Amino acid sequence: MGAEPIAKRDRIFSIDIVRGIALFGILIVNMPSFLIYTEEMPMPEETGINALLRLLYDVMIQTKFYSIFSFLFGLGFFIFMSRAEQRRDKVYWRFTRRLLALLLIGIVHMVIWFGDILTVYAVIGFLLIPFYRRKTSTILAWAGGTGLLYTVAKAIVLWQTLSGVEINTWASAIGSDILAIFTMFLLGLYAGKRGLISAVATHVKLLKSVCLTALVLSIPVECAMIWTYVHPGETMDAAREIMVNLGTLPTALFFIAGLFVLLTKERIQRVLRPFGYAGQMALSNYLGQTFLVMTIIHFFHIQPMPLVQWLYLAIGIYVFQLVASTIWMRYFERGPMETVWRFMTYGRRRTKPATPAN
Repeated sequence: MGAEPIAKRDRIFSIDIVRGIALFGILIVNMPSFLIYTEEMPMPEETGINALLRLLYDVMIQTKFYSIFSFLFGLGFFIFMSRAEQRRDKVYWRFTRRLLALLLIGIVHMVIWFGDILTVYAVIGFLLIPFYRRKTSTILAWAGGTGLLYTVAKAIVLWQTLSGVEINTWASAIGSDILAIFTMFLLGLYAGKRGLISAVATHVKLLKSVCLTALVLSIPVECAMIWTYVHPGETMDAAREIMVNLGTLPTALFFIAGLFVLLTKERIQRVLRPFGYAGQMALSNYLGQTFLVMTIIHFFHIQPMPLVQWLYLAIGIYVFQLVASTIWMRYFERGPMETVWRFMTYGRRRTKPATPAN
């Protein structure tokens, strides 16, 4: 049967808003990598306001917004598969083709910038397929198991770093970002199957509990991270890098649950609507960030600069994307790269524009 796009009336706009907010966080995370051109170029020394920004960056942003995006990827997997199933489409083949298309787009993007995440998502995404028909209890058990394994591995590496013991290769490998991404994929799938987001108003109490629990779990790690800033040194700096990852899962879950609870309020949704338009064009905006930043860097010959300056640049770029996305989505069903991705997934192109918004 023909595969129709998700109608605007069928979209869960709160998901788009959270995705749009995550996009801004990802831009902030990526800015240092954009500005050092290669992995070998050092960033300027951080003192004063830049040291404070680095602390906030590590505690609140670093690795957290990619984890939010990973959760949304898992949630999107469920929405895609369930709607394809309703159309009696070949769901497994369709999603496989979608991942292969994403992988190709990611490879092209990687040629331009070494920090691409699309290829990683595409490869790990194949691991989600066997879980689509599993029970929610099974999915949650797997997510809990992989999340616990990741956390324990990071804790072992942290202890070895602080003790001066040679870091165990297996613990370091298990504590890689791949396991954290897969954990969030599974949690997103679980949330989709449970209807936690599609019927969020009926699950506010549960989401508030998740938010509070995640906050309690993240506070000790974040406090320990602040301690490493108060007592700097080579060992503490190395420990802080591990703590950033150790706090990833609980902090990301705190943001996710908290945002979806806040977005049950219509007034907040109205205020954050531009983020929703940016979220509907997430792929276009993610790739567009690379294009815009790289163009600005090379056109103005920008060198590595203090955090506060690249934060200003990130805000300017994202405000531009918010405005551009709002205008674009008034006239079109989806973003330009979303159209390309859709064509690569379904093999045909729709030219009908969206009805302009009032």
